[in-house]
Amino acid sequence: MKSFTMLFIFSMTIFFTLFDHSLGMIFLSDAYEIILSIRTFTTNDVCANISCANLALFHWPASSMPRDCVCTAAGSNQSLCTCQIRC
Repeated sequence: MKSFTMLFIFSMTIFFTLFDHSLGMIFLSDAYEIILSIRTFTTNDVCANISCANLALFHWPASSMPRDCVCTAAGSNQSLCTCQIRC
């Protein structure tokens, strides 16, 4: 009985090590692919004074996961923020 228990614990350890749940995402990566689109918005300040990533949360909900936000000048006292968001 003792050897059976030790063999069972050893085999379960090997099983869960080989088939880790994080590895399942590799095989299901197509099903969980995140589709991003590029969105822009303007703000009434210069790029040095603003954070487009923080302002993006006021334009879209956090569930849209704004990322890679870039600020460019769009005239005097205006900036154009470009972010990638999840569709």
